[in-house]
Amino acid sequence: MRKGILTLLVGLLVVSSGCVGLITGETVEFDSAPASVSDSTLEETGYEQSMADEQTIERTVTVAGQERTIRVTNHIRQYERGIDLGPVGDVNAGRFIVFSTPSASVAGQTLNPAASWSNERLVEEVASRNDQINDVQFERNRSVDALGESREVAVFSGTTTIEGQEVDVLLHLTSFEHEGDVVVAVAVYPERIDDREGPRVDTLLGGLSHSGN
Repeated sequence: MRKGILTLLVGLLVVSSGCVGLITGETVEFDSAPASVSDSTLEETGYEQSMADEQTIERTVTVAGQERTIRVTNHIRQYERGIDLGPVGDVNAGRFIVFSTPSASVAGQTLNPAASWSNERLVEEVASRNDQINDVQFERNRSVDALGESREVAVFSGTTTIEGQEVDVLLHLTSFEHEGDVVVAVAVYPERIDDREGPRVDTLLGGLSHSGN
């Protein structure tokens, strides 16, 4: 999933001539601030951080016949929780991923397509990159408070394979702009424990922190 979101960012970046660095030949940098879940929220929900990564991507573009470089820095945090799946035992089947990427606006033009993509478009990318989640279907929209505002969260159903067993899963996805960055949060867990895991997802979203730029 991480690779997929980063790839779509690079592949769809466009260049505005309003950026001085692109004209002068300097490398133009767009940096995001990390978005993460607070320690107290992790303790409350039973999730643990399993990965924290910063990735810088460079892309060469052509402006006025000259090659220029754009450098984009993104951050990703992944959290996991062990869930008892019966025959396959206790596995990290509950996942919560938070991705922050710069809005990358120049002269009023947004260069980062993630800033305008719908939840439905984003989940297509997530499903294709995240452990082969199949048969993804939109279920409903709901609202959850995160980073000081009510955010729309799209819920999707799908199937995946865990330890050789096909498992029905739910995906909760939200994407919004916050203090100069686009923050994308995705939760994935087995559908049969929705009554217990759904409230945990709400708590994780409510426990997000992001300082912005």
